[in-house]
Parts: sequence; structure tokens; C-alpha cells
Amino acid sequence: MASRVSAYLVRIQTMWRQAPITAALVIASGLTHQSKAIGIEFGLRKAAEVIFGCIVGLLVSWLMARFWPLAEAAQETGES
Repeated sequence: MASRVSAYLVRIQTMWRQAPITAALVIASGLTHQSKAIGIEFGLRKAAEVIFGCIVGLLVSWLMARFWPLAEAAQETGES
């Protein structure tokens, strides 16, 4: 909570505020189960979810660029 308040006071960019919030969630999950292993497992699971989301985003972007090109790009390559 303190990291969130200080991030608003210093006016850090929105994306940069997510790291301390995520770290607080990981720490809190370990505290609620009173186990460091649970906190580490939760953190690794969140990291895997982020990596998977990045891979899916890149794959979708590549597929859209490949099969549904912009009109300008299609004209430059000579496609109709």
C-alpha cells in the first residue's frame, strides 16, 4: 500500500507502478499462507502468465500482419 501511495505522490508513469504492486501481491500471498514457498510459487506463476501473454500478443500481431496487411503495405509490395 505504501508503494502505491508513494508512486502517486512522485507521479511515476502508470506502467512503472505495476512492479511494486505485483511485488506486494507476491509478498502478501506468502504471508497469508505463512510460507515463503507459496509466495515464490505465486510469483513464478505470475511471471509465467506475463511471458505467455507476451508470446500470444506477438503471435497475434504477426498473424494479423501476415494475413491482413495494411492497405499501404499491400500496395507497396504489388499485391491487390
